[in-house]
Order: sequence, then C-alpha cells, then structure tokens
Amino acid sequence: QDKWLADAQNLVKQYAFYMKRALDDNNLREALKQGSLMLGELRTTALSPQKYYELYMQVWSELHHLESFFADPARHGRTNLELYELVQHAGNILPRLYLLVTVGSVYVKSGEGAAKDVLKDLVEMAKGVQHPIHGLFLRAYLGQASKTLLPDAGSPFEGEGGDTRDAVDFVLQNFTEMNKLWVRMQHGGPARDVDRREKERRELRDLVGKNLHVLSSLEGLDLSLYRDVVLPRVLEQVVQCKDDIAQPYLMDAVTQVFPDDFHLKTLETLLGAVPKLKPSVRAGDVLASLMDRLTQAAIDAPELADAFADADALLKFRECVAAVVEAQPQLEARERLLMHASLMSFAVAAHKDRLELVDGILASCASALGAPLPPASPRDGAAGEAGTSASSEPPPPAMIVADPKAVKQLVALLTVPLETYDTDDVLRLSSYPRCMSLLQPADARDMAVAVVKSVLKGSTAVGDPRRVETLFKFVASLMRDAGEEDEEDFEEAQLLMARLVHRLRSDDTTTQLAILTTAKAQFATGGAKRLRHAAPPLAFEALRLGRAVVAETALDESSSTKTHESELLKQVLQFLYQLVSNLEQATCHDLALRLCLESARLADSAGAEHAAGDLLERAMTSYEEEIVDSKKQRTALSLIVGSLRTCENFSEETRVELADRAVGYAARLLKKTDRVAALAACAHLHWRKSPAKTSGEDDEGGVGGSGDAAGVSACLQKALKIVNASLQASATTGAGAGEATGLLVSVLNSYLWFFENGCEGAPASAVAELLERADAELSQLGSQGACPPDVRAHYDATVRHIRHQRGRGGVVGARFRDLPEA
Repeated sequence: QDKWLADAQNLVKQYAFYMKRALDDNNLREALKQGSLMLGELRTTALSPQKYYELYMQVWSELHHLESFFADPARHGRTNLELYELVQHAGNILPRLYLLVTVGSVYVKSGEGAAKDVLKDLVEMAKGVQHPIHGLFLRAYLGQASKTLLPDAGSPFEGEGGDTRDAVDFVLQNFTEMNKLWVRMQHGGPARDVDRREKERRELRDLVGKNLHVLSSLEGLDLSLYRDVVLPRVLEQVVQCKDDIAQPYLMDAVTQVFPDDFHLKTLETLLGAVPKLKPSVRAGDVLASLMDRLTQAAIDAPELADAFADADALLKFRECVAAVVEAQPQLEARERLLMHASLMSFAVAAHKDRLELVDGILASCASALGAPLPPASPRDGAAGEAGTSASSEPPPPAMIVADPKAVKQLVALLTVPLETYDTDDVLRLSSYPRCMSLLQPADARDMAVAVVKSVLKGSTAVGDPRRVETLFKFVASLMRDAGEEDEEDFEEAQLLMARLVHRLRSDDTTTQLAILTTAKAQFATGGAKRLRHAAPPLAFEALRLGRAVVAETALDESSSTKTHESELLKQVLQFLYQLVSNLEQATCHDLALRLCLESARLADSAGAEHAAGDLLERAMTSYEEEIVDSKKQRTALSLIVGSLRTCENFSEETRVELADRAVGYAARLLKKTDRVAALAACAHLHWRKSPAKTSGEDDEGGVGGSGDAAGVSACLQKALKIVNASLQASATTGAGAGEATGLLVSVLNSYLWFFENGCEGAPASAVAELLERADAELSQLGSQGACPPDVRAHYDATVRHIRHQRGRGGVVGARFRDLPEA
C-alpha cells in the first residue's frame, strides 16, 4: 500500500508540474491534458480508503491552481460555457467529471450559469462513476465545491439560480447516491474480508454525513421544509438501505445535526423509523441518543417543559421503546436498559413533578426484561385469579442482568430517582423493587446499599409503617443470604441497616411503635446474624419511645390519657422483652443483659414495679447461666448494681432480695480486686444520699442520707475481710503487699464516703482504724522501696480530702474533726 501510494503521488507531482507550467504559459489545451493525466491517478483500485484519501487530498490541492486559471478568461480566452463543454471531451469519465465540477463551480460563481441547473447537471452526471470509493470521493469533491454555491436564502445565487428547495433537492440527491455507494462497499469482495471492509466503511462515514450537516446549515431550511421534504427523504433512505453500519450512523447524525425544536415537532415521524430498522441494528442506542439529546435540551432550557408536554414526547418515547422491544425479541438486556435509562433521565428532566411517570418507566423496564410481578395483595386476589385463568402460558424467565455494561445501565436507571427525589417519594415507586430483582445477588446488594445511603443522607424520616415495609422491599437483598458475600462487606452493610433504624421515626407514639414492630419483623427474617446488628438501635428507639410515653403521662393527668399511655407502655415493654429473647437466641447474652437492665429502668420510671423486677431477675438469671468470663462478669455485675441503684419504686422487700443476690454475685467473683470493688458498690444499694438543698447546711457538702446502715456495714465488712486476708497472705509469702495495700486504701475510701454522708454503718472509729492501718502499711512498704506510686498517690489524695473537709464549717466539718490527724 505504501509503495503504491508513493508511486501514485510521484506521478501526481509530475503531472501537476507540467500542468502548472502550461498554466503559466496560458496553454489551455496542455493544461487540460496534464490535469486529466493527474486526475487519472485517482482511478487506482489498489489503495485502501485511507491511502486513497491521502492521494485525493494531494490532487485536490493541485486543482485549486486549475480553478484559478479557469476563473480568469483573459488567460485562456474562452467563455465559461465553452470551458464547461470543452472539459467534457476528456478521455476518461473520472478525470472528466472532476474537471467538470471544477469548471462548473467557476461557471456558477461567474453568474453566467444558473446554480440550480449546473448543480443538477453535475449531480446527475456523477452517476456515471459507480465504483464505490471513486464515486464517494468524487461526490465529496462535488459537495465541497458546491457548499458555497447553493441557492440558499440570502445567497447571491438565490433567485434565477433557484431557491432553498432547489438547494435541498441537490444535497439530498447527492446524499442518497453517496449512501448507496457507501453501502455497496460492504458487498464488494470475498466474505473473508468482511471485517476489513467494515473498518474501511467506518473510516469513510463522515463523507456521507457531511451532506446532512450541509442541510442543517441552510439558512432557508424551516420547519415545514424539514418536516415535509428533508426528514421523510432521509428516513426513507435510512430504512431502505438495510445496512448495519449505515442505519445507526445516519440516525445518530440526524439526531445530532438538526435543531431540538425540529425534533420536537417531528418526533412521531422520527420515532416511527426506529422500529423499522434492521433487526441486527442496535435500535436501543439510536433511541437513547435521541432521548439524551432532548434530555439535555430540557436541562439547559427548563422553559421547554411545556413544549415537551404539548408534544406528548414522553408517551411517544415510551410507545417507541415498547415497539422496538416487541419488534426485536432478541434485543439484548443492555439495549433494553439503555433505552429505559435514557427514558428515565428524560422523564426526570422534563416532568420532574410527575412521579407516576417515573414509576411507569420502572414498570415498563421490568416488563421488558421479564421481571416477575410482585405477589398480589389480598384485595387483588380475585383479579389475580382471573388473570391467571385467562392465560395458561407461563411467563418467560426474567433476564437476570449479568453483563457489566448492562449492570451499569440498570444501576444508572435505579440511581436517578434516588438522586432526584426525597425518601418518601422514592418509597412510593412500587416498581422499584421489581427492577432491583433483575440484578445478580452481589449487584443487588450494592444497589440496596445505595438505597440505604440515600435514606441516611436525606433529611426526611420514614414515618409510616407501610413506607417502612416498602423500604425493606427495596433493601431485601441485604436481608437474605444469596451467593457468597465477603464478611467485611456484610458487616458494613448491616451497620448501615442498623443506622437506618434511627431514620424510622414518627412523632406519634402509637405509629412509632408500629414502625418499630414492622422493622423488627423484617430484621427477624434475616436470621440471628442480622438481628444482632439491628437489635441495639431497635432497643434504643424503643427505650426512647418508652421515655416519651412516660413523659406524656406525667404532663397529661387525664384518665383517658393515662389508660392509653399505660397500654402503650406495656406494649413497648413487651417489644423490649421480645428483643431480649431474640438476642438470647442469637447468643448475644451481653447485649441481652444490657437491654434487660435498661428496660427495667424504664419500667421502674413508669412505676411498673412488677415488670421492672421481672426484667432485673431475668438479667440476673442471664448473668448466672450465660456470663462465664471473669472480665465480662465484672462488667455485667457493675451494670446490674448500677441499674438496681437507680431504680426508685421497688418495695423494700424486693429491693433487699435483689440486693442480696447482687452481693452474692460480688462475693463469688474470681479476682480479689473485683470482689472488693463489687462489694463496695453493693454497699450503695443499701444507702441513698439525701438530695442537695438550694441553701442551708447542705451547701457545705452532702450530709446525711437514708437506708439500711446494717446492710452497708455488712458489705463493707465483707470487703474488709478480703483485704485482711490479702494482707495476711502477703505477710506470709512476702508477695502482693502493694496490691493488698491498694485494696485497703480503696476500702478506706468506701468507708469515708458513707461516713461523710452520715451512715452509721461506717463510724468514725472504723475510718480512723483504717487510716492508721493504711499509713502503717504504706510506711513499711516505703522503707522497703516497694510502695506502688499509684497507691501512694491515692492515699495522699484521701488525706488531702480529709484535711479539706475538716477545715469546712457545719456538720461536715464537725464530723471530720472527730478523725485523728493523718
């Protein structure tokens, strides 16, 4: 190819040299002879279209010299008409027609020849060249030469030279013949060269498309001329050529080069051609291109919304999409989705306020891909049975979307509503879950995660039980096991679902309980591994609801309100009790125990002593049977004691019983430090500090309290007994003295707190004795250089506190002055 091109280019240079020398000598006959020889090199059939184009461009640049010579009658002494007739005597048709076009352009520019007559003559005579490549480039030269000669509106050639209709006819005829030559290239060789020919044709497509660009740039082209002449003739050629390359290219060219308002007014005609395209043509791409063009127009000019509505553009697009799907049953999922994604974008851009149109597009997409219909509701049962009996044929299987490009299109389709509408509007799209069912499990999970993130990002909470149920249909893929799933991805998705619970909220307490019940039922379908993530937020929301109910009851003293709120609180506690059972079944005993304790505090705040006692007993039973790790036992017991201490409405008998069980648990802890700390904490179950006053003696510090001093003393004595045993053991073994002394200082501080608050179970004599023992132990450890710094710091802080309290006035100061100087 390169050698043949180089040989041809050398000959062109040679002939061009002699031609220009003849032009310099004003020798017309010799110039035509050498020009004809130069143009004869374009008769070659050995070059590929790309190489032929290089040769053509070289010849085209040389023809300018010849055209300049023809335009100067003083140099050649002939009229333009004589030249026009003279060049027709060239020996070969291809050089003859190139020379004829060159002279013809000069003939029209001079005003001697009418543009419409000359151009019509040229376009007709060009039919004499039927070799596809030769003919295409010849007509390309004709189109280029005539672009400024068309009798368009405002052109100097309008009038006697014709009008816009003549210009349109010329361009359309040239376009038609070029398209025929272009299509003929496909069938000009052996079958084994099909791929090569297709590649070559794609390289030449712009030669054909330029004619449409020329048409769109005509000043005199108005809507009526476009609607009545241009579009029908172009579409007729597109449909009749039945070519896999030409049809999509030309349809896209029509879409891109002509104005939006033309498309809007002729939409029905343009769309009518789409289903008539060859079945192997990707009609979806063609239709999507047009919809994307009008979508961008709607975005750029929102005022066009009324025009789109008047033209009923969306309905026409939907009908065309349905016609394409019906006409091409073998249409791939990617193309079906591409059309519906573009349709969705157009609907949102042109009719954003009409949510039913968006839902209709989703339904149409689901039907186009065979997605199964959702189960009929009970009220639709009769209709469903009638429909079943009317058609005995089973529906075709759904086209599960697996191709990456198709997945991308479906995700784009489903993402548009999420990015455009708020949560409540999206949840009204009943066909949304049906479209999501077309995705493979992994892709469906990704889409469901996007839905959850959209809800979390939005500002509107989901405040209706039916909407909550719909939302869980949207994210159903996250609530079931399907295919393999990475553990990290699973955890991330379930954490998002847990966050979602906090977006399920209503101001009405009854509705809020219904929402939580619905959400809990949905999470339960996902099994224990999902419920363990969802239970904490469900519990927190239920506890928040319970506190709100208690607050409302306190504000409204009417009997009807109290009855209603009492029943509602009972239901909330039942809900929490069920959550505890679910967590225990999921072996989440730590969470179950914590929830039991929080629920008990809620019941106690409402005065439901029996319910609070049952929940605390259940927590203790769980502690006994399920909590076996020493660290977890310490933490759990601390929570039990703390919760029991905050409960204020137990009877004395119930409180003592529960406190005694807690003391028993504390005494059985594994580590000495844990036992001492737990027993000291249990002492607080028997004593309550008096609430602070706004003035008076209590301003000098908390003094006094109430409770069972004997119970306090018993707990502290048990803790002290453990300390004594530790000190004795350290004296015997010589090890652990620092730890034992630290326990002693801790017990000292416990005694000191009760002493400060007036508890008789911690008398001054006991505190003084502990101070003396602690000081002696620390002195001994200090002399040995084995005193732990933290223990010394703790003791020093205790002594400073005693000195500070001794210096204060009132009852507290007097009480502390009874202690010996440290």
